[in-house]
Amino acid sequence: MSSVGATDVPITVPKLKVFLTGGTGYIGGAVLTALLRSPDLSITTLVRSESYIETLTSPSSNPKFFSGSTPTCVLGSLSDSDLLRKHASISDIVVNCASADDVTAVDALIEGLADSPESSKKIFIHTSGTSGFATWNNGDEGGRPISDTEDLVKLMKEMNDKETYGHRTAALRAIELGKSKNVKTFIIVPPTIYGETAAIIPRLSVQIPYIIRTAIKTKKAHYIGSGNAVWSNVHITDLTKLYEIVLRCALSGVAKHGEEGVFFAANGERSWKDIATGVKAAVEAIPGWQGGEIALESWTDEEAAHALYTGNVQLARLGSGSNVITLPTRGLQLGWKPAFGEDAVMESMKKDAEILYKEIKSAQP
Repeated sequence: MSSVGATDVPITVPKLKVFLTGGTGYIGGAVLTALLRSPDLSITTLVRSESYIETLTSPSSNPKFFSGSTPTCVLGSLSDSDLLRKHASISDIVVNCASADDVTAVDALIEGLADSPESSKKIFIHTSGTSGFATWNNGDEGGRPISDTEDLVKLMKEMNDKETYGHRTAALRAIELGKSKNVKTFIIVPPTIYGETAAIIPRLSVQIPYIIRTAIKTKKAHYIGSGNAVWSNVHITDLTKLYEIVLRCALSGVAKHGEEGVFFAANGERSWKDIATGVKAAVEAIPGWQGGEIALESWTDEEAAHALYTGNVQLARLGSGSNVITLPTRGLQLGWKPAFGEDAVMESMKKDAEILYKEIKSAQP
């Protein structure tokens, strides 16, 4: 009769628990889809509608995305602070992709991670945006390139002293609260994002599709002022890879956190007039387009605000007419290798234009 040795006993390694917000959005959906392919992670995601739960959890709804696990879905919103804190408290990692501005949600999620007796091992990854570092110069070129190896906390505080902005306020709160609660915080700061997402629920980005949609409806591709202000950009696939790298390097202890844990993501740059020119070409190239030539036209920040940002001039200036060139030094040092170059921006515009044109046409009576 043979005996069973210790080496014959299967070893089960518990999966790390990840709580992700924004899993049905553009960034969060792409990050969710990527993390689901990691066999060592168990993912729970916050959803605002029951209609999304079947799509996110049923392989039959979109089988090509389910090469790994399926997520557990929690119905709620960022305003449910008790719910956020509860699920953060039973997680090893929280990835916040739902809002760059919601300080209350940041508080609840970090407080939840801190409720664990092993809070120093917990990881909080927060999504911000480079509009928080942007320079407004009436649509003209201005400012200077910024590296994420600089003292960005000091810079955000100085900028907030001049003009309070939600992205900066939430990022600063995450860093400060994480430090006081002994939770490791990491801030990922993307610029203009473009590209088709591989998310289970496909979404479009925000900044460029805003301009495309307006061009289709008005036959004009707009830019603020001279249009010479410049923004960095990044493809959604490259951005998603940065999230994965930061998460893995955070777990291994290689990635610095807190004040030194702010990561830019960029691989190219374009002026707003260049973007408008690309939008013009993309709309005119739509199959079946019968709207004629798209005009290039300058507009004011107030006109942009009313057309794109429900009247919010601050958002129009920072999100569609400012300057922000970012250098992703920290991510590159960790091994991030963005693959999509400037040609991909134009291809993305063409695809977005076709999608938006079909949406607009189908909505017409």
